[in-house]
Amino acid sequence: MLFGLFFSITLSGQNSRFVFYNVENLFHPNHDSINPDREFSPEGSKEWTNFKYHERLRRLSKLIINLSDSNFEAPSLVAFAEIESKQVLEDLLQNQPIRKLNYQLVHYDSPDRRGIDVGLIYRKDQLKLLNSIAIPYFCDSIPDYHSRDMLYASFTNFKGDTLQFVINHWPSRYGGQEASQFKRLCASERLLKFTDSVKKITKAPFILMGDFNDSPIDSSLQYLSSLGHFDNLMESLPKSLGSHRYKGEWSYLDQVLISKQYRANVQDYGVFSLPFLLEKESKYPGYRPKRAFRGTFFTDGFSDHLPIYLDWRP
Repeated sequence: MLFGLFFSITLSGQNSRFVFYNVENLFHPNHDSINPDREFSPEGSKEWTNFKYHERLRRLSKLIINLSDSNFEAPSLVAFAEIESKQVLEDLLQNQPIRKLNYQLVHYDSPDRRGIDVGLIYRKDQLKLLNSIAIPYFCDSIPDYHSRDMLYASFTNFKGDTLQFVINHWPSRYGGQEASQFKRLCASERLLKFTDSVKKITKAPFILMGDFNDSPIDSSLQYLSSLGHFDNLMESLPKSLGSHRYKGEWSYLDQVLISKQYRANVQDYGVFSLPFLLEKESKYPGYRPKRAFRGTFFTDGFSDHLPIYLDWRP
């Protein structure tokens, strides 16, 4: 039976929906001399053409509408991981049906070795951008190592309240989870140092979203919960489910953390497991995210991750 993590929304019209989605290697087909993305070009191993690229964008734009709340309102903010460039977001926003919603974008190029970034889009009629910066990744023990920047953006909502977001895509588990753990601890320390500095200026709530490449019980996330006073919402979700599946096991690599003192503002949260985002596994029992690529072949899937959401009550 296909699973779903949806929670009822009881206060109609009083909440804003925020979404995060790792979209799995969303590259433009033109080769970028800065980014090492030759496989995602018409001549590369993925045979990545303009037609395939725009087909992915069309699907993604329709999916964003499907992530609407109970009032059929498209999300106020959608954050992404694994996008190549600002142009990808610009092209996405030209697609119907989201074009008419007047989304704006925030993006910074980061020095990731694979040429992928985080970014976000937001509805201008629901949020006003106050400030945004990139937070570079740095780890003392490996000063020459480059990973994705974190993205900070602050907004005011329709009530005039300030909300602060940090969008994350922490270093991968390449080389093994334990061997790479210190890289994510560095990211956690970097993030906590940043949020602590901002808290000296404003007490506005933080919403941390992203692909952390660790689970809520791992030390890098526990560090944020204990020292940073953040509430990891995914800790309360069923352990048998998740946003990512590896070798038949679900996990919550994609998570939402909020400032603990604002827990009462959380109306709803979870993982979108719409049936068309899943496929039956052949090697293990159950279902997994229906990814966009199988080896070098472009499929009719979406990503190897599922989107997650937070409904925020002002």
